[in-house]
Amino acid sequence: RLRGGAKKRKKKNYTTPKKNKHKKKKVKLAVLKFYKVDENGKITRLRRECPSEDCGAGVFMAAHFDRQYCGKCCLTYVYNKPDEK
Repeated sequence: RLRGGAKKRKKKNYTTPKKNKHKKKKVKLAVLKFYKVDENGKITRLRRECPSEDCGAGVFMAAHFDRQYCGKCCLTYVYNKPDEK
């Protein structure tokens, strides 16, 4: 049988409000941005696919203004800038 023991602690009362977690916006049919279908029904990919072995086909690279980036394996190709004079 239990007898005695330590005093029961009071629960902490937090003063700062809880932070809201960022919710990702759902875009319906977002996969249509990666492919282009011409009038003959031929499908072409608009983005480059990642060439590394751990990604393979089907993993597209993000097209930024100065680079291409793979979100899965962090492979980055930076465009060479023309020298400004």
